[in-house]
Amino acid sequence: KIFNFSNYESKNEWYTYPNLFKILKTAGYYTVWLSSQETSVFDETTAANYPKICDVYKFPEFLETSKIYNPGELKDEIILSWLDEQLPNVHDKNFYLLHLLGAHCSYNHRYTEIFNKFTPEDEFKGNGFDNETQREMRAAYDNATLYNDFIVDEIIKRFEDKNAIVIYVSDHGEEVGDVMDYFGHGILPWFSCSSGMLEIPFLIWMSEKCRAENPELEQKIAASVHRPYMTDDLIHTMLDILDIETEDYD
Repeated sequence: KIFNFSNYESKNEWYTYPNLFKILKTAGYYTVWLSSQETSVFDETTAANYPKICDVYKFPEFLETSKIYNPGELKDEIILSWLDEQLPNVHDKNFYLLHLLGAHCSYNHRYTEIFNKFTPEDEFKGNGFDNETQREMRAAYDNATLYNDFIVDEIIKRFEDKNAIVIYVSDHGEEVGDVMDYFGHGILPWFSCSSGMLEIPFLIWMSEKCRAENPELEQKIAASVHRPYMTDDLIHTMLDILDIETEDYD
C-alpha cells in the first residue's frame, strides 16, 4: 500500500489503484528493484508484480519458502554488491527500491559475527516476565538492528556524492518482550498490538548537493519531522518530493 494510492481507509482492493512504479516510468525514471527477500515468499503478491514494472529487478536464487527467514548464509550485504553493479548505469532520473530482510525474525540469522555485540547480560528488563530466553532473543534483535544500521549507512554512503534523497522505512516493528511476553509482530486474537509492532523508523536523508539545489524541500522535510504519520500515505510524500502530480495525488 505504500507504493499505491490505497490506504487504511480505502474501500477497494490495493491493486485497483495506480502505483508508484508506473507513474515513475511515465515520468521518465529509470527504475531498479533489488531485494534480499526472494520471490518464493511473494509469488501471489506485490513482489511478483511491482518489480516487473521496473527496468531492472533482482532477487536471490530460489530458497525454500520455509527457510527464507532462517537462511544463515543470506545477509543484506548482498544488496550492496548488487547496488554497486547498478550505480554506474546512470540515467537522467534514477529510482532504486532496496528491499531488505532487516531485523526480521529469526533475529539471530540477520547479522554477521562481527556485529555480535549485545549479550543477554545487556538486556535485563525487570518487567515481571523477563527471563534468560527473552534476554537472548532481545540481544539478537539488538545485534540485528545494529547490522541493519550498518547496511543503511552503507547505502547512504553510495549516494553522498550525488544529487540524491534516501528514504528508509520499515514495514512493521517487533515486540521483543518489552511490554508483553511475546516476540514478533503478528496480530493474535488474545491481545492488542504493542507500540513496538506499530511505531517504526522512518528516515529521509538528503545529500549536500540535493540540499543546496532544493533548499525549500529541505525546509519542508525538516518541518515535518515530528508530525504524526501513517506510511500507507507514503506515495503522496514521494510524489511531493519528486514534484510529480497525478489525479490521485493529495
